[in-house]
Amino acid sequence: MKIKILEMNDYSAQIEFKDVNYSFVNSIRRSLVSMVPCLALHEIDFHMGSLGSYVDEESGDEREYESISAMFNEIVAHRIGMLPIPTDEKTIEAFGESIGDDSKQPDIMYSLHKQGPCTVYSGDLEPVSGDSSLVIPETNVPLVKLARGQAILVYAKAKFGTARQHTKWQCAVAPRFYQAPTISVSSSKASKTVFNIVDKKNFKKKGNKHVIDNPVEAYEAIRKIEQLWNNEDAKNSIEISRKKDHFIFEFETNGAMTAKLALEQALKALNGHCNEFASAIDATA
Repeated sequence: MKIKILEMNDYSAQIEFKDVNYSFVNSIRRSLVSMVPCLALHEIDFHMGSLGSYVDEESGDEREYESISAMFNEIVAHRIGMLPIPTDEKTIEAFGESIGDDSKQPDIMYSLHKQGPCTVYSGDLEPVSGDSSLVIPETNVPLVKLARGQAILVYAKAKFGTARQHTKWQCAVAPRFYQAPTISVSSSKASKTVFNIVDKKNFKKKGNKHVIDNPVEAYEAIRKIEQLWNNEDAKNSIEISRKKDHFIFEFETNGAMTAKLALEQALKALNGHCNEFASAIDATA
């Protein structure tokens, strides 16, 4: 097996796998989706009753803010629960094994207090401890709109979990992979149509054909020339081949953790899962 990191940013990654099969790469995808432990807001409490007072501009009377909004609290709680909560390696090492045992869960609390009229955003949810490393990375996600006289006061606790329990614990977004393609275009009148869409400079001349053998560039070229599938002459000048043991793997994260950490945790979880399976087979043999 050969692995090459083509791109590794904070929240996205692109990896090249060689000499592997489809099942192996798909196992990594499934592990990223459902087996990576991360934090999410799970216990969300709404304060009911008076949330302060204000002076009505029209009447001049003093009135109390109501703990109410245009949405049911259950819907607001769901929106809050789906927000990405920063999860780093140290936190995983300390509490990653606490899933299913509330007594070992971290004590990470968030609070939200807003008074209308306003739109409440994810950035208004703040860590009670004041730890800047726990600030929600996506600050402009709208949660609910409050009218005049409406207010919201929420306390929420973060817990560890995996997406096997609920999708709010899924930190990897849209992991996908494809077999590495090679595209070649034969020299003909129809090839000019192809080169009008994909610059001829992207191809290498090999005999009487123009070839793109870089899998990422070839994949992008194929997407561009899909519009020519109804052009028989152009279609006949194009040849696409794919390697069964060569894949390009891509994924992003929702901001809860870096792409590197998510991949490491996915591989660790997959390795543990395989070891358990092997031990079970040995035990029954």
